[in-house]
This record gives sequence, structure tokens and C-alpha cells, in this order.
Amino acid sequence: MIKPAKAMRFGAILIAVAALTFYFFYRRVQQQQAKDAEPLVQTQAVLNQPLPRANLVNVTGKVLQDDQLRRGKVVLTFTLTTCQICDQENDFLATVVGSRKDVSFYYVIPFGLKEEVLKSAQSKYALETFYDEGSMLAKTLEVYRVPTMLFLEDGIIKKTWLDGATVEEKSQAKFKQWLESL
Repeated sequence: MIKPAKAMRFGAILIAVAALTFYFFYRRVQQQQAKDAEPLVQTQAVLNQPLPRANLVNVTGKVLQDDQLRRGKVVLTFTLTTCQICDQENDFLATVVGSRKDVSFYYVIPFGLKEEVLKSAQSKYALETFYDEGSMLAKTLEVYRVPTMLFLEDGIIKKTWLDGATVEEKSQAKFKQWLESL
């Protein structure tokens, strides 16, 4: 027969474990909901607004001229060379950018040591890659995650790709539709 004191301790331990499990599960759900709600860019702030001034430099020191960003259709993809999902994104993007000859595609790296990340990007990425000096463009646009894409038309931000990396077939199909709609 179980003594009442032992039963009480066992019951208290069981309740404590259940309470801790509930707390951690509830907290994890809240954190995930907050993460899911966090936008990749502040769309209300940037849509239909002119692209802010940027100082984008490639591995040879060439500056992406302002008129190249403000004339015609442009897709800027914010990425990092240390991001494995960005590498997978690059593999997919390399297969679709040719379908839109009327759109200029550029990668923008907002963080890291300029020479190091640009050298790494040169061997990794299919698209011309530029470093965002001082992360000014990313900060002004409030880009929080990579990969993040912005579509510009004549220097005006018209659309954002907010669905994250296109590494799964479903998201790749959705991105192709997004790209066709530009």
C-alpha cells in the first residue's frame, strides 16, 4: 500500500512536470506565432515608395549605379553567404531568372566583412552580387531576414516576396507565379 505522504509527493511532482511542460509548450507556441507574424520587410512602409539611396558595391569595387536601380524592372534579393537556405535559393533562382529577360536581378549582402562575403559570393552565386555599405539599404527598408526579395519598377518598390526561401516545390511554383506577375 502506498503511503499518503509518498502519494502526495508523487502527485506534486506529476503536477509540477505537467505545469512545466505546459509552460514550455505554450511559450514555444507564442514564440513561433510572434516569429511568423514578424514581416520580412515592413511592407506598409516600403510598398509604392521610392527605393532609398543605396551604396551597393561589387567584388571589383564597381558601384551599382542609382539609375540601374531606378530604371526598368529590378529584383533585389537580400542574402548572406553564410546562409545555407540562401545557397539553395540561389540554385533555384539560377533556373528562373532567364525566364524574365526584362527584369534585372541582383543579390544584396547587407552584413559581414565586405571583401570576405563578396569573395565568397563570387564563387557561390549565379547573380551579380553587391555589398550594402554600412547595411544602410537593409536598415532603411527594415529587412529582418534573408532571403528577402523586392521588386522595383522605375525605382518604386512594387512588390515584396514575403514567403521566405523557395526550396520546396510548392513555394517554387508560387514564386514562378509571382515572377510572372511582375
